Amino acid sequence: MKITLMHCIGRDVLNFMMQGKLVLWLIFAILSVPFSASAAPEDKPPFYKISWHGQYAFLLGSIHVGKADFYPMASPIEKAFANSTALVIEADIEKADTVSLLAQYGTASPEMQQKAQQNTAHYCQKMQPLCNAIQPFAPWLQAAQISMVRFAGLGYTAEQGVDATFSANRQSKALLELESVAFQFELISSFKEKTQLQMLDEAVNATDHEMIELIQAWRTGDEVGLAAIMEQQAGDEDELLSKLLWQRNHSMSDKMLLMMQQQSDEQLFFIIGAGHLVGQQNIPDLLRQQGATVQACWQQRCI
Repeated sequence: MKITLMHCIGRDVLNFMMQGKLVLWLIFAILSVPFSASAAPEDKPPFYKISWHGQYAFLLGSIHVGKADFYPMASPIEKAFANSTALVIEADIEKADTVSLLAQYGTASPEMQQKAQQNTAHYCQKMQPLCNAIQPFAPWLQAAQISMVRFAGLGYTAEQGVDATFSANRQSKALLELESVAFQFELISSFKEKTQLQMLDEAVNATDHEMIELIQAWRTGDEVGLAAIMEQQAGDEDELLSKLLWQRNHSMSDKMLLMMQQQSDEQLFFIIGAGHLVGQQNIPDLLRQQGATVQACWQQRCI
């Protein structure tokens, strides 16, 4: 059920499509999200303090859709963010050349479009306007588009996702990126045809319960449950684990420590998809292997 896997790994491709003005995305304008009066008491998403060569930073595991009652988040998270001077996310969509990236990585051949239509035939009986709008696009892009529409139907939208909300409310904080939207497009578009079609199939066939299950695991800080969901969703598609998770975990952990060294005058607050923080070869473990001290803030007081 890779519809949820994408939402625990990276929102930037999804938000990029909103910038691309696809038809149904016009209902999801990127707006600042006002904080509600109080956070749900059970919300303890993955949250860490990283200490490295005399510097420290905070790391929050995100999910890339949300609703108003996510906010404000637990007081340690809000306090750490308030004290930070720079927000670091996976990729900054404002730097992306939307038209060029869609043209280069987002389209599908007529043969691929036909195969994709076979996967979405039943779903499109009730969602024909959406299906007509996304038909020219690659299956992975169609899968992401459909998943966002389905999450919206459950009350969760991209503009209320964690990194989108913190980005919108960062005020004067600098906004830095670990990767780039171009890198993410190139990566996901390189997936095998079989993988892309499977992603599309599961985007339309995932149950509402499965979608909500991931969100609840994140909200309650069930990292074991999150890891199990991620591995189950990846199934036998090795490139989803190796290319989408593990390889990026190594490169992002390296970049995080480099940024802490180079941006020593900044107090960094990292927000990365929660899927990168759990399971095998996760970022906290990789940081520890390089000599950083990483505290789980719900087990040890970090702030």
